[in-house]
Amino acid sequence: MHLATFHDDGWELEDGESRHTEAPATFELPPLTERQSLKAGQIVKLIFRIALRDEPGLPSERTERMWVSVGEAQGFGYLGTLDNDAYCTPELKAGLQLSFEPRHVIQIWRES
Repeated sequence: MHLATFHDDGWELEDGESRHTEAPATFELPPLTERQSLKAGQIVKLIFRIALRDEPGLPSERTERMWVSVGEAQGFGYLGTLDNDAYCTPELKAGLQLSFEPRHVIQIWRES
């Protein structure tokens, strides 16, 4: 399982558990048991940290929360498919295959 890195891939996934630890009252997560037992076809939200260039060409970055369709379990994580396009760059589009871990999942889509 290969997790994307900011340096090599131009983006990486943020650790939702770290964000929750920093602000537990305002940054809620689904229970760990649910994040560890995702099934193929479920939709989850992850935070992407994306490398960009600003107007004069200087390096910058943005974060976007995007939906990912869960594929198969892989070791301690999952293989998934990005379900929408990024707003800040044309580089991240729906259909992108990526690996992620339970710690990256910040929301699980629930039918109402």
